[in-house]
Amino acid sequence: MRGRERFIAALEGRPVDRPPVWLMRQAGRYLPEYRAVRAQHSFQEMYRRPELATEVTLQPIRRFGFDAAILFSDILVVPEAMGLPVEFPEGGPVFAHTVHTQADVEALHDLREGSLAFAIEAVAGLRRALGDETALVGFAGAPYTLAVYSIEGGSDSFKEIKRLEYAEPRVLEALLDRLTDAVIFFLRRQIAAGADAVQLFDSWGGNLAPDGFERFVVPRMRRIFAAVREAGGRSIYFVNGGAGLLERSAACGSDAVSIDWHVTLGEAIERVGRDRIVQGNMDPLALFGPPAQVEARAAAIVEQGRRARGHVFNVGHGLVPGTPSEGVEALVRAVRAAERR
Repeated sequence: MRGRERFIAALEGRPVDRPPVWLMRQAGRYLPEYRAVRAQHSFQEMYRRPELATEVTLQPIRRFGFDAAILFSDILVVPEAMGLPVEFPEGGPVFAHTVHTQADVEALHDLREGSLAFAIEAVAGLRRALGDETALVGFAGAPYTLAVYSIEGGSDSFKEIKRLEYAEPRVLEALLDRLTDAVIFFLRRQIAAGADAVQLFDSWGGNLAPDGFERFVVPRMRRIFAAVREAGGRSIYFVNGGAGLLERSAACGSDAVSIDWHVTLGEAIERVGRDRIVQGNMDPLALFGPPAQVEARAAAIVEQGRRARGHVFNVGHGLVPGTPSEGVEALVRAVRAAERR
């Protein structure tokens, strides 16, 4: 099977020769070819220029032959396009203006034709470059995670968003609804431009208590995944630190549930149901171990994944700077070995 065929079949629960494999942040600072591009351009310039975004998206495909490529961009392009300028110093993203009141919410821009055109152009270019050989994953930040950045101005503290959650929940809900509309706009256009699937990153969703997740996350994620389905796309939902919210995140309606490494894949499958499609879930820092150990861990996860209706192999969070290429090669080798069983 070609990578694209394998990836789509797995997401749809159809038979595959082996699990498809791609890795979160597979195009990133651990690759020397990425660092060579980064030395010449700022991070924002890289995602705003379609030819640069295309190049760094394709780099790990050339090196490792993953079954899917994921668009090189950033989750914060959505609030940025809504009127919240963001900078990326070494310590992490920082917003110059933040949202605290209903008036702040109402001052945000709606996305319209032409918004985020640089990302859509990159998706279209990648679709042409990848052809039928490799799948293409688009993405967006989930509304709650985008709200954290829009309210806090970064991600070092969660005091203000928690204050809104408990003291002024209607302001938070208004912001989440605006962000949901923007995310739907963005995802629909990625699908129309050629993305085979889209992943929603809820990097801070795991910080919510169960009742907060039910109120602030579930209804909006259901609306997003329904819109993706209507647009003819497939969806994956990743909640970082969400092991305690697994059943609730699975109920949001995505085609696949991406699992972090704080729960074994086998246990996660039993909790969400064997009829579901799962993605994951190797600890990305395990790739720093000896290659033989990496292969053994990956093979064990592949074996656990056989319990589900479909399994896309991935890490349980993004690759980090300094990840050894030998670890990535060992992971891919182990997943491909499953084809021979």
